[in-house]
Amino acid sequence: MIKTLLQSLRWRLQVWHGLLLLVVIAASFGPGYHFALENQMQRIDRELGRMERGLIRSLMDVIQGIPSPEARHDQPFLSFPEFVQKLIAQKVAPPEATATQFQGTEPGYAYYSIRDQDDNIILQSENAPADLKFLPIPATDVSEEARSIDNRRENLRSTAHGLKIVVGRDITPELQEMRTMAWLHLLIGLGVWILALLGDWWLSGRAIRPIQAISQTATRIADGNLEARIDITETDSELGQLSQVLNQTFERLHASFERQRQFTADASHELRTPITILLSETQRILKRERSSEEYREVLETCAFTAQRMRRLVEALLLLARQENDGVRTHHESCDLAVILHEVIQQLTPLARERGHHIVSSLVSVPLRADPAGLAILASNLISNALQHGGKVEVSCSREGDTAMFTVSDDGPGIAETDLPHIFDRFYRADQARTSTSGHTGLGLSIAKAIVDKHGGSIQAVNLPQGASFEVKLPRHLTELQDEALA
Repeated sequence: MIKTLLQSLRWRLQVWHGLLLLVVIAASFGPGYHFALENQMQRIDRELGRMERGLIRSLMDVIQGIPSPEARHDQPFLSFPEFVQKLIAQKVAPPEATATQFQGTEPGYAYYSIRDQDDNIILQSENAPADLKFLPIPATDVSEEARSIDNRRENLRSTAHGLKIVVGRDITPELQEMRTMAWLHLLIGLGVWILALLGDWWLSGRAIRPIQAISQTATRIADGNLEARIDITETDSELGQLSQVLNQTFERLHASFERQRQFTADASHELRTPITILLSETQRILKRERSSEEYREVLETCAFTAQRMRRLVEALLLLARQENDGVRTHHESCDLAVILHEVIQQLTPLARERGHHIVSSLVSVPLRADPAGLAILASNLISNALQHGGKVEVSCSREGDTAMFTVSDDGPGIAETDLPHIFDRFYRADQARTSTSGHTGLGLSIAKAIVDKHGGSIQAVNLPQGASFEVKLPRHLTELQDEALA
């Protein structure tokens, strides 16, 4: 169960966010608590220092016989060495006002102990603990230290004159206050951590939702629903942009599968008739003995049908190649006028045989393209024009970065109902044309596929007499290449 949860991206993000937030909270509250504790100890140390100075001052007043602090300024100042000598010798007691500060054992009580260099007690409060420890007598000047022992805080001082002093206080109330503050901070940190985890869970859910949509869409596509697409709600985020790219990829995959399906359907549909002719003719001729003329007639029919099948298969393969986005055509620098001129020369004998003629008006149009593809494009358009008109006009020109050429005929034109379908596969505007004419119905489809492969456009328009096909292609030439070809 835990392994399955940790494999979830959302749970991984949640765990990492939780650990990071826990470290941040600990790093914030830990030093804060330590700083507050240090401030509390420093405050207590200052309080102990005042109590110690008050104790020493009151003992000086007793030794000097000063009745009250108000009369202190009329007496000469007693040096500290003299004070130590008289304190050890006289064994005086502090005034009652001072002694009341060092009584009892209730929480927060204060105590003191004054000893000589041999650790003999000079003065000590009744509530002083038995485990007191003193600083050793220093060689010169004063040695002092503040330390904590259990629930007590003590200020230790030793002088070179042989006096050891410890003034301490029970710090149970302060420690209880610090514990209360620690628990309060812990509860606040825990609350912040829980709220942050809930917020992270909500945010991670929103962040992962597009990924889940992508996964579900990919699953539906893998199950055969090629029309499924990712529902994009935020197009500006990184996942939104990824979803757009994936939708475009799915669209191309769908189009590719559709082309394959259409290719298979078209091939099977168009090959069914010639195959039926071949089978029926061979079965008919084999039913009984035939004369040599009958065998020749059947063989000629089979040969014609086989040639039509070959042209159809070649056209289908060429169309599939042109429509395949994964096949990259080889583009090179060439001249559109040269390609059109060569195609016109190849088709001129066919035009003469039919009593037609081709008129050309060509100017140099350098461009970077696939010469073989452009030759097939021009051949299909000119051949199509020769089937519908007696006079075919071919021209080319350039407009900035666009290469243009036009193939026109003076035939009957194209019916308005046929114009939207003129580039569809196997679409024949002339319904009277028989299947034995050798026309595959793929010429214009191949032409459009070649134009699309080059990133151009092709359009069929009706003229006052006849029809025209206008082709526009991007030249993709730099000025240096343009000048070299010109």
